[in-house]
Amino acid sequence: MSARPRPGANRAVLAVAGLALLLGGVWLAATWPGLGSRLPGWWPAARPGSVLLDREGLAGLRTHGWWTSVAVAGPAVPALLLLWRCASRFRGGASTSLDLPSAGGAVRAGALAEALAQRTASLAGVSRCRVDITARRTRLHVRTHLWLDPDMPPAAVLGPLAALRDEAEESAAPYRIVGSVRIRSRARPAPHVR
Repeated sequence: MSARPRPGANRAVLAVAGLALLLGGVWLAATWPGLGSRLPGWWPAARPGSVLLDREGLAGLRTHGWWTSVAVAGPAVPALLLLWRCASRFRGGASTSLDLPSAGGAVRAGALAEALAQRTASLAGVSRCRVDITARRTRLHVRTHLWLDPDMPPAAVLGPLAALRDEAEESAAPYRIVGSVRIRSRARPAPHVR
């Protein structure tokens, strides 16, 4: 079973990376020697050969109470966000348990996917099948990948496949099934001439 991308986490990581790149670009543009003449009058001018933050400037910042918090949290927050994102990508999904309406009833998502794959593979015209299920709150996202027998039209399989999906939705009662089907056809082997 594969994990589906999490759009919120993806957007948060992209936003943090974009903000870091934006700030780096602004800093680079502001300190570029050719841009010094184009900066507004209130912008502090950098002396030739100076650094961004010298010893006196750093000592002045350390006198403020907020300096330690910002110096620690500044790099730590993006690092923790990236670590959280990496850890969420490797979270195991094979042991996901789906609660059923009967008292104490539950089924593993992997077992349900395996049962659906076996039922789908037993349909006429289907030579092979793979099913992945991802559980999200009250929804089950079912991704079905079918390989049809040679010369089998896909329309002939869609009706029984829809009936099987309705039966699966009744079995997983509190959950609503949302799915996608990918159909491939196996080519008839070409005859070999000797």
